[in-house]
Amino acid sequence: MIKRVSFLRRKEGLTQEEFFAHWTGPHADIVRRMPGVRGLRFGRVQSWTPEDAAWDGIGEVWFDSVEDAHKAFATEPYRSLLAEDRKKFMREAQSCFVTEQTVIAPPAID
Repeated sequence: MIKRVSFLRRKEGLTQEEFFAHWTGPHADIVRRMPGVRGLRFGRVQSWTPEDAAWDGIGEVWFDSVEDAHKAFATEPYRSLLAEDRKKFMREAQSCFVTEQTVIAPPAID
């Protein structure tokens, strides 16, 4: 299993609440329908060090492999839908693929 981690900055003029509502609402609806998505999680950033590097949110999407992720993000209509939707709420984004090694499992979130 692989995880795509994305760091996002909100579009200028949007409040954090507006950004998060769009990201976890309409944008998440597109991502949920993509082929091969195994999990989806959103994180609202509370603080960042150093402050000038601050991102507004961190998204996590799980796939079986990097290849499956690339295929999902390239599949139409999702590729076009995501590109258009990002313009509505996102100023900047960076992504990477990671594998995880859990040392201490976090508590379950309800």
